[in-house]
Amino acid sequence: MAIKFTNKRDLDLEFERFEARYNEKAVEMLCWLGEKMVSYAREDRSNANHFQDQTGNLRNSIGYIVVFNGRVVQKAFNGNTPSRTKPGDPAKAHREGLNYAQSIVSSLEKDKTYLVLTAGMDYAIAVEAKGYDVITGTGNWVESEAIANMEKFKRFLLSKK
Repeated sequence: MAIKFTNKRDLDLEFERFEARYNEKAVEMLCWLGEKMVSYAREDRSNANHFQDQTGNLRNSIGYIVVFNGRVVQKAFNGNTPSRTKPGDPAKAHREGLNYAQSIVSSLEKDKTYLVLTAGMDYAIAVEAKGYDVITGTGNWVESEAIANMEKFKRFLLSKK
């Protein structure tokens, strides 16, 4: 396919449209990836190093924010993982997760795009320090998924939608 430009302004406009489309697709992909990451992190896996969430609060505090040029374009802190043995507070867990994620977002550079995944309960770090996987394993999973799906992402960027 050939594109003919008769002046620099037309070329500049085409590049601007391409950049806008790329940014739109990148945000869409990060939102999709955020959903997958939250789902993966909240899974109740039976392997020995995955945490056992007694109240459901730790799992319910896991969520993500997508930021584009300093502006939050998507956030997801929801779900209602039931407690195992002690009553939990899903609304508090969602609030804690969102507050923690927003504190991270406020420290980020404003001219970039980010996907921020957090576990917002204040004891999440202590659980990970004991050798249990709260969200660290999700990062490893995402990296392997990204490598495996690089061609899919290229097609996604080029899709007509």
